[in-house]
Amino acid sequence: MSDRRTEPRFAADQPVVVSVVTPIPGKIESASKSGLRLTVSKLVKTGASVEIKWDRVIVVGQVRYCRKIGPRKYSIGVKIMEIVGGGKLLQIKPNAA
Repeated sequence: MSDRRTEPRFAADQPVVVSVVTPIPGKIESASKSGLRLTVSKLVKTGASVEIKWDRVIVVGQVRYCRKIGPRKYSIGVKIMEIVGGGKLLQIKPNAA
């Protein structure tokens, strides 16, 4: 299967709070300039607007997909619409060979 992304993606491990109707905890699994992949504990409808917060950062985006990956565990793709504030994403460093 070919990769259809327009920007490179890097691995991340960042706890966040995802607000849909009510806030739910989640974690960023990977990120690019225009999107995020998160894991959350509840189903989030495709097309939903979400707000993702960590440190001093707020990301507003739209859910592109939501896939069940385990009991009470979902992977969601979010297209970034707006970023407010500044902070660092905790990137996973590849092991040095």
